[in-house]
Amino acid sequence: MPDDDDPDSLAEHANALAEERTRLARERTILAHIRTGFASFLFGAALVGLFAGLVRLAGYGFLLVGVGFIVTGWISYFRSSNRTREILREAERGLGFRGR
Repeated sequence: MPDDDDPDSLAEHANALAEERTRLARERTILAHIRTGFASFLFGAALVGLFAGLVRLAGYGFLLVGVGFIVTGWISYFRSSNRTREILREAERGLGFRGR
């Protein structure tokens, strides 16, 4: 907990909380992409399996949309993960830690 009398301590604590909120928001967005992708994919699979004709064609569309959301969710996850690793490496270099 920060010292209430030290403005620098309060600012550092506020920055840490802001960084954590940003990280959690990024995780929620990635999980929303993946969740939406799975839901769309399963809905499309149900349409394809249960119906024929135009409804089946719509089911294939949902399958494609679902795969698209899942792929974009994973791409976003890997980009975010790599960016986080780079930031940590830069922070460690700035603090004098040696890389592994």
